[in-house]
Amino acid sequence: MATITIGTPDGGWPKVSLEAINSSIDVAAGVTIDGVDISAHAAALDAHTKNPMEILRTGEYYIPYATKYEALTLGANTLYAIPLLVARNMTVDRIALQVSTLADPSNIRLGIYNNGTNLYPGTLLLDAGTVSGATTGVKTITISQALTKGIYWVVCVSDATPAVNALGYYAEPCMILGIRSTDFNHRNIGWSVAFTYAALPDPFTVGGSIANAFLPNMPLRLLSLD
Repeated sequence: MATITIGTPDGGWPKVSLEAINSSIDVAAGVTIDGVDISAHAAALDAHTKNPMEILRTGEYYIPYATKYEALTLGANTLYAIPLLVARNMTVDRIALQVSTLADPSNIRLGIYNNGTNLYPGTLLLDAGTVSGATTGVKTITISQALTKGIYWVVCVSDATPAVNALGYYAEPCMILGIRSTDFNHRNIGWSVAFTYAALPDPFTVGGSIANAFLPNMPLRLLSLD
């Protein structure tokens, strides 16, 4: 937890000790401004510094920042990755996607990667297992994964070509990957890379292409805010 300490140990000018601020400010008891004890209002100060993404409803599914929905036919043996911005420690208990057009037979493997260098997926955090693309509908895998504050990558790979609900490139409030250099109407939203269907690689396969059209929608369900 970051701390700002304010005090006058020598009776002189206030001494301020500042560490990198996360999302909380601790104020020592008895510290005043113009005679008002501000330590009594520490909770209010903390509330003013919160990221809205820290206040989420448990039991619901959440997606990355992209906002346009389409259907996407998965490329067989293609590993897709979308960023997940985690503003506070949490635990997720489901990973899912929605199959809109089946491919029989087909399997889709889902997982989570830690962030690597320059906003590219790095080491494997979780290989969640597989769902079937041979039937339509929402497909879920039960997991139990703690996530600390930071950036992660949710991924999938299929051995065939079912179509799934996908995220697009319009109106993202946080474009961490920038925009297409040749067309400013398109945002960069994730990565794709050739990978022969199997257990997820560790680390993520190098040499991926940045995606600025559509990528699979792979939401996670929030169990708890930790």
